[in-house]
Amino acid sequence: MSLIKLDEKFLGTELREKVDAKMSVAVEKLHSIQEKSCVGSEYTGWWDYPQIYGFNLVKDVQAYINSLDVAYDLVLVIGIGGSYLGTRAVSSAMQHSYQGLVNSDKPLISFLGHHLSETAMIEVLDLLDERQPIVNVISKSGTTTEPSVAFRVVRKYMEDRFGKDEASKRIIATTDKDKGALRQVSQDLGYKSFVVPDDIGGRYSVLSPVGIVPLALAKIDVEALMEGAHQVFNELKSGDLNNHPVLRYAAARNVAYESDKRIEILSYINPKLFYVVEWWKQLFGESEGKDGKGLFPAGLAYTTDLHSLGQYVQEGVRNLFETFIHFDDASTSHRGAVEQQLKVPVSESNVDQIGYLEGKRINDINYGAMVATKIAHFDGQVPCVEIQAPSLSEKTIGALFAFFETACAVSCLMLDVNPFDQPGVEAYKKNLFGLMGKPGFEDLGQELKTRL
Repeated sequence: MSLIKLDEKFLGTELREKVDAKMSVAVEKLHSIQEKSCVGSEYTGWWDYPQIYGFNLVKDVQAYINSLDVAYDLVLVIGIGGSYLGTRAVSSAMQHSYQGLVNSDKPLISFLGHHLSETAMIEVLDLLDERQPIVNVISKSGTTTEPSVAFRVVRKYMEDRFGKDEASKRIIATTDKDKGALRQVSQDLGYKSFVVPDDIGGRYSVLSPVGIVPLALAKIDVEALMEGAHQVFNELKSGDLNNHPVLRYAAARNVAYESDKRIEILSYINPKLFYVVEWWKQLFGESEGKDGKGLFPAGLAYTTDLHSLGQYVQEGVRNLFETFIHFDDASTSHRGAVEQQLKVPVSESNVDQIGYLEGKRINDINYGAMVATKIAHFDGQVPCVEIQAPSLSEKTIGALFAFFETACAVSCLMLDVNPFDQPGVEAYKKNLFGLMGKPGFEDLGQELKTRL
């Protein structure tokens, strides 16, 4: 039985029949990934990563953390895109939303290097002043502008505060195994380092050292994360693949695109999934959005966005396809292991007119709102599917990563798109180099300035 399920009831009969007809193609594309015969196959190292490398990686990382001789209560992750989004997705989902403000025996985790905001950097330095930090800088090249700027600032801070010797014990680099600026700095200054695999692109890298190292430092159960992903990959090695949720989701996206849908909304009802959706947006946006093709990935938080963008979804341009994501029971408090539940209290007065909800669990009301929304949107000509998972945990988040990574790659291949490159990302970088005066880009800089 699949750990992650797909409900297609509100996809509609016509699209479901088209999905059925597409399944042989979806299975073929999956096999091309497994056999490393697809376009971009040199970047398919994420497939079955837990079994090949992942569980041994977890042991190695835990052994390193156990050997640390510095105390820390803050993990600062410096990275951008796939170098930080997977980590942030897991930490936001699994840690207390007010981590650091409520008592916890786990370190706070914070992020930098995913923007160029001076104000935000200053505020992070203020946070470092209040904590005993350990830093994980993640960059394959070591020259990506945003994390390079942030790391130069943080490195100076760490050396000024702790001295070079202790700073070198508090800084961990995750980078290329042989080359690049960060590899050179790590060797020169004696940083502990982990390797970004050559055959895994950033947005597919959360189960590699890119995600496992900072999450383990933050005391998150990375073995369970790996186990969830392993289970999904194993499911896809045999059995009835024509009915597997991963492939049916990929086919549903393909059918929606061929039916002139151009935007996929990933809707969620638990605020703790915000960064899971942000990770999903990068995964599908960078993988599929090229050659003039692809569904634009957008995220909506319900019920909040029903009071703003819900109007557009219900009655705007009919180019939308909606995927709901739901965990059966997300009520466990991450302050501890004790599950807590909230019900609507009974009141002597019904002035607020919610007496009909008395005694009902908040979770049940929340799910009821999601179901009501799904029916309304389907009736408004928005085809919908629902991804269903058991209670929110490291294991189910890991399973979701494997689910989406595989579905994304299959979906791209069904569109005849390379899932693993991102040539369009370079355009803004070249312009920035020109405008900021990077050597070799002076002529471009002059040209751009004439357009301002």
